[in-house]
Amino acid sequence: MPVGTQVKLGTRSYLLALPKDFQSERTYKLLLVFHGSGGDSAGMQQLAAFETLSSDYIVAYPQSEQVEWNEGCDCNIAHRLGADDLGFVDQVIADIALRYRLMPGEVYAAGFSQGALFSQNLACNRSEVFKAVAVVAAPMSVQLAASCKPTQPVSIMMAMGKQDNVLPYNGYDHANFGLISAEAAIALFARLNKSPALPIRKTLAEGQVELTAYSNGAQKAELYAITQGGHFWSFKAFDSSKEILSFFAGLTEPTLPVGSARVRVEQQAFHVRSMGQQHNGPAIILMAGPNTNYHSDSAWFALLQPLLAKHHRVHVIDRLSNGWSDSIETPSYRRFAHDLAAVLQQLQEQQVILVAFSSASISARLFYEDYANAFDIKAMLWIDPDIPLPHSLSLYKGYPADWYQANLPALLPHLANGGWTERTLAKLQLEREQVQQLVPAQYQSLMDWSYFDLASQQRLLTGHQQGRAREIASYAADLDAYAQLAWLTAIPVSVIDTDFEKADIAADPENAESLLLWLQEGSEWSRLQAELSHGQYIALQDADHLLMFQQPEQIKRALDTLLQQLQLP
Repeated sequence: MPVGTQVKLGTRSYLLALPKDFQSERTYKLLLVFHGSGGDSAGMQQLAAFETLSSDYIVAYPQSEQVEWNEGCDCNIAHRLGADDLGFVDQVIADIALRYRLMPGEVYAAGFSQGALFSQNLACNRSEVFKAVAVVAAPMSVQLAASCKPTQPVSIMMAMGKQDNVLPYNGYDHANFGLISAEAAIALFARLNKSPALPIRKTLAEGQVELTAYSNGAQKAELYAITQGGHFWSFKAFDSSKEILSFFAGLTEPTLPVGSARVRVEQQAFHVRSMGQQHNGPAIILMAGPNTNYHSDSAWFALLQPLLAKHHRVHVIDRLSNGWSDSIETPSYRRFAHDLAAVLQQLQEQQVILVAFSSASISARLFYEDYANAFDIKAMLWIDPDIPLPHSLSLYKGYPADWYQANLPALLPHLANGGWTERTLAKLQLEREQVQQLVPAQYQSLMDWSYFDLASQQRLLTGHQQGRAREIASYAADLDAYAQLAWLTAIPVSVIDTDFEKADIAADPENAESLLLWLQEGSEWSRLQAELSHGQYIALQDADHLLMFQQPEQIKRALDTLLQQLQLP
């Protein structure tokens, strides 16, 4: 069948466009594209021309029965005349599936203007059919926004000119045909997808495009606002056809904050945030460990990284199942020691200083054990490291680690169903308040609150909640591997030792004796580790465990001392 063939379906029709290199034995994705009010399928094909841009799709351009589509507002001509456009779409998909080989689950939709409003209707009422929908030059009707109830999450992309005077970007009030704003529409789809509340915001194309991006870890909801754009399919700064295909192709790749990247190692991708790339000398690698809630990701370095990046090249790498790294079934601090080596190779960083917070000392120590000959590891700085001595180990391996280990099989499906999402959100809100109180006034301007919030809310993703549970369940084995290692003496290891344990002692007087012994054991071990390696032992009084927010200058000062000792810039 040649490109642009009209196909009859009873009294209705659609234009079918095959790729130029179409092969009958190959399977294809299917893309349905809907014209605007008063338009037709031929005009939409000329406007979008998807089949000329990709060889992966069979493209159909359906023709509306009336002058416009029955878009779901129950307010227009097509609705009054009873046009069954949802049923017609079902017929088009079934007809093409009879004629050609289609990839299961790879059906997409795009629309322009009133056809874009109808595409939203498909997202609301055919979410089990469409993997993703693209909306160009339309916000959303008030009626559809009120009735939209997808049966499952669906990815959606919206592209709209902020100067659109046909279907205004900010919506409008009307008794029969009101519109909510484009920003409200994309936020609505994000909520329906159960995405975290805060979007990533970016300016693109030298400020001509503003991106608002939500994600639930599996589906995306993204709005591209063209600042000077009107009511058009494409714009000078934004080629809608190309951008839609790019969006469809990148559904599994999360949109990242500024300064972030995803480094792929074999089958997994790691989130890396890099700053201070203009600086020479060893790279500072920041490694996160857990707080009281066992949250452990790059949010902890939202202040320290910009501070250090004034003079150093600084990377923070999220372990798998954290931040914007992929979720996996086998996360652990042991695994990250090997993952770190692979990521550093991809980053082409050979000379490094590791800064490890809390349990990240496990990964840092194992990394040195296995890769000291492969990398030029100049020094380490540990902040409240795990203590590989009997009493401390017994506490680490107790609650909650032993509980997670025993209950993991039953817990994982509970987490997958959102059983702990609300309690996680409550903990994040409390953590936000606590960190706000920790950051000194002189560092407020440097503290990247936007990044902190965006990184923190990644913890709400069910895959990451499961990863956290799996990592805690693996913690005992991580500790066993750590405890078998000898003192690290070949490079300087400085240790910052806060007295955060005092808060635990005050909160749990029944176990005060055991916790006090933990504090004492930790201080003695940390002092000896620093002494044996010719590093610094820095004991801080009345200091919080999240020292990176409360006293970042202490960490910077300890690093400066190490660099001076090594005679490095």
